[in-house]
Amino acid sequence: MSEQEKLNRARAHYERGEYPEARRLLEQISTKNPTIRLNVLAAFIGVLDHVTENDKLLAVATEGIELATRTGNETMQNYFLGKKCFFLMSNLSMIIYRQKNLTLSARVFEWIGFSLERDKKEYEAIGEERKKLEVEINSTLAAVIEGAEKSSDHNFRGHQLSTIGDAYSSKYLADKLDFQDGGKYKSKIANLYLVRRWNLDRYLYGRAIRLKIDESRDKCIQYFERAIMEFELAEMKSEQAHTLYNLAVKLRTFNRFRRARKLLGEAKIMATSVNEKRLLDKISAFEKELADKNRNIRDYVSEFGLDMP
Repeated sequence: MSEQEKLNRARAHYERGEYPEARRLLEQISTKNPTIRLNVLAAFIGVLDHVTENDKLLAVATEGIELATRTGNETMQNYFLGKKCFFLMSNLSMIIYRQKNLTLSARVFEWIGFSLERDKKEYEAIGEERKKLEVEINSTLAAVIEGAEKSSDHNFRGHQLSTIGDAYSSKYLADKLDFQDGGKYKSKIANLYLVRRWNLDRYLYGRAIRLKIDESRDKCIQYFERAIMEFELAEMKSEQAHTLYNLAVKLRTFNRFRRARKLLGEAKIMATSVNEKRLLDKISAFEKELADKNRNIRDYVSEFGLDMP
């Protein structure tokens, strides 16, 4: 079987949702043909686990950028830049989470500093790593936005604008965690269902921070809305249905349930029209989650140990 045939079979497995089979075939491809290699790297981004394999995904995106740059493939270069930006944001979120854990004692009891000297040293080291990462994220995101705005290809613009929306969604969540002003009582209040349900936890942040968080939320929505329009212009109904679904998921995160239900209904109609069975399964599952209205989300207060007496 040729390398191209392996790639084609891997794509077929992926389309059927058979990710382990697709991955096994992709791992067998060792071609030096840059066109095939770029497609293999793009396929890997679809089959690798976006929760547990972020480092691998980042390595794939980085290789893709380097190869696309060497071969003058600007479209694929911008595509991999967009993916790299998203994976970098995932790394930043993990760093922020770790920083919060290292300062746990001080946030619960203001008179306590770091619980251990090694925690203080790790916090300082992470701080330096974070500064470099934030600079890289900002420059990468700027390049992705520039590439998307320059392109006249509606399909490509739709995919890139969706990626930018994802980046701002990650930034929204990271900032909410990063700027959470500790103390176990504030944290307990923020975790109450009615407070979360009506977005009242935003008033636990200062005005400047609220505006910063709201800006990320609004940009996320705006870029996804633009992506939907681009896919409509490109007459790509499958991509448009997926983007409607993805925006509905984001709106659930922002507690905008009414609009999320509306967009989910539109996604369902469109997915049915093009027989997108896997997407329809996702929509059915999400309809049940949406009815829950965030009653059963992760308990971050307990995870951070802020419910301790």
